[in-house]
Formats: sequence, C-alpha cells, structure tokens
Amino acid sequence: MLQKNQFLSAIPVLTIAMAMTSVAYGSAIAKTASAAPPAAATASVMSVAAATPSVTSSGIPTVVQNSCMACHGLQGVAADGGMFPNLAGQWKPYILRQLDHYKTHTRADPQSSIMWGMVAPVTSAQIQQVAAYFSSQKPASGHVYDPKLVAEGKKLYFGGLPKAHMPACMACHGVTLAGLPPFFPMLAGQKRTYVINQLTYFKSGQRVATHKGIMQYVASRLNQKQITALAAYIRSR
Repeated sequence: MLQKNQFLSAIPVLTIAMAMTSVAYGSAIAKTASAAPPAAATASVMSVAAATPSVTSSGIPTVVQNSCMACHGLQGVAADGGMFPNLAGQWKPYILRQLDHYKTHTRADPQSSIMWGMVAPVTSAQIQQVAAYFSSQKPASGHVYDPKLVAEGKKLYFGGLPKAHMPACMACHGVTLAGLPPFFPMLAGQKRTYVINQLTYFKSGQRVATHKGIMQYVASRLNQKQITALAAYIRSR
C-alpha cells in the first residue's frame, strides 16, 4: 500500500483516480467452473479452440466463439449476474494487459483462477485477436437501477473524497468514463456486481498489479456503501 506522501508525489491528487476494472450463471460451463479446479473446468472448453487465430464464417474469432462467449457473450456483453465483466468496446491495450496478467498469474484475486485456466492454452496470436475483436464491439448500454445510489456515486466519481485524500475517479477514467489505455479501463456500463467485487478486492489487497498502486490506495478510502454507489453510477452510463 502506498503511503500518502508517496502516492501524492507520484501523481497529483487532481489527476489520478480509481480504476475498476466481478452471480448467477445460466450456462453449464459456469456451473462446472464453480465446482471443479479451473484447469479441469476449462479443459473441455479450450480443447475445441483452434491453436491458430482462425475465424468463423461470420468473421468471429474461433477462440471467442468456442470459449470466451460462454462468460463474456459473443459480442462482449456478459449475461446478467456480474461475476464476468463486459468486454465490448474496452481498450485493446487494457485487454491485452489483463490477459497477460492472467497468463502469468500476476492477477490473482479470488476469481482469477478461472481465467488462469482459460488463457493457459491460448496463443499470443489468439490473444491479440481476442483483444482486437472485443475492443471493436459496441459497448454495453447503461441502466439505472437505483436513482438515489446513482446520484451518490456520481458525486464520488466527479468529486472524490477530499478529506480522505481520495481523488476523483474522472481524473483517470474520464468525464465520459471512457478510460485511458493501457492502465485505466473504460468503465461505462460495466456490471454492478463486477465493479463491487473488484473494488472490494482492491480494498482488501487481494487484487494488485495496478499502475503505481493507485487502485489499492483509492479503494482503501471507500466504505462498502460508497463502493456500491460508485458501481451503480458506473452501470448507469
């Protein structure tokens, strides 16, 4: 965890912020993944994926159709629930960075082992193909579930918590929540549960390997109610 003076000297308070960059499954793959070791749970899925970056007759990467879509959707919009993030429209450099972290087990939060198994047999060429495909898809639409929570989250996103020395999220993720690659992902329309999970992992130190430790620092300033409010605002955009 960065000390206050180290953090503030690394990046000005007004120009940093948090990154968010997760349940119900309807698919058999999700049920299998929750009941078996990741390698065993994903072996049958990945065995049908081509070893080269091929595409289907519809122009969809084979590896996406044979494996990624089971959790993230064919166009990168995940099913309701929230354990798996939306990938549609996400920056290609950010997707590549996260897949590399999964490949090397650098990203090791409580749900990462699922992705460890999924990316283990995927080639570098396929990873490039997957990132390019999902980044080119139309981002998920926003949805307002609780207007009051959305309003509270908006205040945090644009105003931060000055007394707690927490900068505004917009400083890194932008006014439109579009993010800034390769370190700061697009947040707009992301699943509420996924955002809550990731902020909780940052807060507890279970998710690391973020740019200059920014997210661990920021999340440590948030309580659970504030995390929930931020997730509601992000989902609404």
